[in-house]
Amino acid sequence: MNKTLLLLLLALGVGGCSSPAENPVKQPAAAQTAPKAALPPPALAADTLATLTWESEICLHTGRYNPKRYTAAQLLGTWEVLEHSATLNYHAITFTPADIDQLSLDSLEADYTKLHLRYQQLQVVPQPVWQQLKQARLRELESEYKAKKLLIQAYTTPELLLTAPYPGACTQYVRSLAAHNDSLIRRDWEQLLRREAKRNSVPESLMARFREQLNSPDWYHYAQVDLLNTGWWNCVNQALPQTEPTTRMRQQYEQLFSQIRSECEDGD
Repeated sequence: MNKTLLLLLLALGVGGCSSPAENPVKQPAAAQTAPKAALPPPALAADTLATLTWESEICLHTGRYNPKRYTAAQLLGTWEVLEHSATLNYHAITFTPADIDQLSLDSLEADYTKLHLRYQQLQVVPQPVWQQLKQARLRELESEYKAKKLLIQAYTTPELLLTAPYPGACTQYVRSLAAHNDSLIRRDWEQLLRREAKRNSVPESLMARFREQLNSPDWYHYAQVDLLNTGWWNCVNQALPQTEPTTRMRQQYEQLFSQIRSECEDGD
């Protein structure tokens, strides 16, 4: 056997007689990840808003607000100072001489003390705009009280009105009363009613009433009623401080709520 053939046979023998190649270690199949239990969807955040309901003249309002920022008492108190003037319940205005005897400084004082305390204790949203508005309402209340107190006192001591801190034009109605001069009182009384008659739809009726009262035994008290109420009080009342909330303030109040729903009656 030639050398070439021998080499070929040896090569074949090696390939055919060798022990089978060891199978490579079979890697375990990647373990399939077991499906995780489905997690429940995250719970919705609890509704932390509170509801407040309040009324205006013709509407019922329902607002949603954050109770961590404001309380219901603060929001209602803020609405009170925003929409309502601080006004006394006691009326010191007279229309007939019979009303004069019903006037009472004690009743006026009691009404003022009660309302003043109520406004002092009124809670408002702790922001400067509302705290300042509350103080303005307190000043309104005090100014009305002082003016009405003087009005009551003027029936017996009219000279007090001459030095009161009101426009000088208002004293024209009470100078004759302060002078205790009957003829001047009649003159000023008539002048006042003639001016009023020009604005009256039935001026003849007003002057006829004046002549009747002028000839009455109780003419002085009729004169007091007109000069002190129609004259002095109407003049002074226009000079008393009155706070008028702005559109901006009302917008700021609405912004205290996340939403407001209003149900209003028809204006007809």
